Amino acid sequence: MKVNARARLQFRIQSGVFLLLFVALMVAIAWLTNRYPMTIDMSANQRNSLSQESQRLIESIEFPLEVTLFVSPINESKPLLEALFERYQQHQPNISFESLNPDLYPDLLRRHDIRYPGEVLLEYQGRSEKVSQVTETTVTSAIQRLMRQGERWLVFLEGHGERHPYREANYDFSLLATELASKGYTIESLNLTQASSVPDNTDVLILASPKVPLLPGEVKILRTYIEQGGNLLWLADPEQASDGLYLLEEQFGISFLPGIIVDPNSQLMGLNRVDFALVTEYPRHPITQNLSSLSLFPQAQALEFNGDESWQLQVFLQSDERSWNETGELRGEIFKGDDDDESSGPLNIGLTLMRSLQSDNGEPSEQRTAIIGDADFVSNRYLGNGSNLEIGLNLVNWLSHDDNLIAINPRPAPDTRLELSQPAQLAIALVFLLVLPLGLLVSGLRIWLKRRKR
Repeated sequence: MKVNARARLQFRIQSGVFLLLFVALMVAIAWLTNRYPMTIDMSANQRNSLSQESQRLIESIEFPLEVTLFVSPINESKPLLEALFERYQQHQPNISFESLNPDLYPDLLRRHDIRYPGEVLLEYQGRSEKVSQVTETTVTSAIQRLMRQGERWLVFLEGHGERHPYREANYDFSLLATELASKGYTIESLNLTQASSVPDNTDVLILASPKVPLLPGEVKILRTYIEQGGNLLWLADPEQASDGLYLLEEQFGISFLPGIIVDPNSQLMGLNRVDFALVTEYPRHPITQNLSSLSLFPQAQALEFNGDESWQLQVFLQSDERSWNETGELRGEIFKGDDDDESSGPLNIGLTLMRSLQSDNGEPSEQRTAIIGDADFVSNRYLGNGSNLEIGLNLVNWLSHDDNLIAINPRPAPDTRLELSQPAQLAIALVFLLVLPLGLLVSGLRIWLKRRKR
């Protein structure tokens, strides 16, 4: 086909229009990406983006949060640290971030006691927090502490064989206390034989399964604390000393069912016992709204509420419908319902009680109480099982009226470790330690023989 001058002109016009449209499209895309930035994290477990928990927390920041990173320009970790805080900025415009060379600002190092390269200073409403080991977990936890209005005092009752927040025995609470302290809580112990009342600055009083009966005067102090609107966390093991505590049961309108909750589902975890209650589904409650894994409650007892309407009841932990409260001996074959006082599941393991009160100055306030038929689930031995730690932290946050502050836990990256079966390991060893060296040796000998024959 013959191409005349007119056809050439049309082709050039079409090419010019296409080029102009293409350039206009690229400019429009560049403008849109600059105006509406969007990132897609395709890494395993999305570990290169902020977790949903961190995003929910920083969304509640109402005032400017200033972040200062003290890191040298030649520090290899500087790009990674800056990328982390850029993610925070993308989700919250109230967060401002700057990176400073510590060699040029010795006055700031002395003022804020900055000792190590890569330390981060966070400042919010006149308060500040330092972070040395910078990760999303540590940064978000520091933001939690800054956002917590005022100090939060957790008081553990002691003197009756309760679980202790400082001791490191398997049944004590030192690991939980360490986690709570990292969230900004102040933890103290209280012996009622040495005090005439519960301190006024107590945000949550924790009664962790006393083994020795409380004195009548101590029970009276506890009842007064509750009547005045104090928040209480009661962790009640089946073997707790019930003398005197029945008065607290009457005050709350609760009762403990006899026996221990037996759950056949516990054998799914490879346990050779059935006195461990597994909770896989959680009733709707602020404490359990973000839980996604099961929790484990060793030798728990069931609860019932028989109180009046002044308390608002919510159940947040229940055993499986296959469970029951076994009142006989846990030996040999165990059957459901072989005793008259046994009840079929689901059984209440944890419940919360709330009521509205008026403070001394006439302002309304809300009293919160949580009662759980087990203290082992947050002990040092069982704290790492499933969602046990998250439940413990969320419990304290809810009781201290810090509903918007949630527990931040690091997300494991599944592709950072290579899990190989034993046959696969043996095959790799044979290939690289035997087959490959022998193949190279045979190939070398073959090449040597051919060259020798030339």
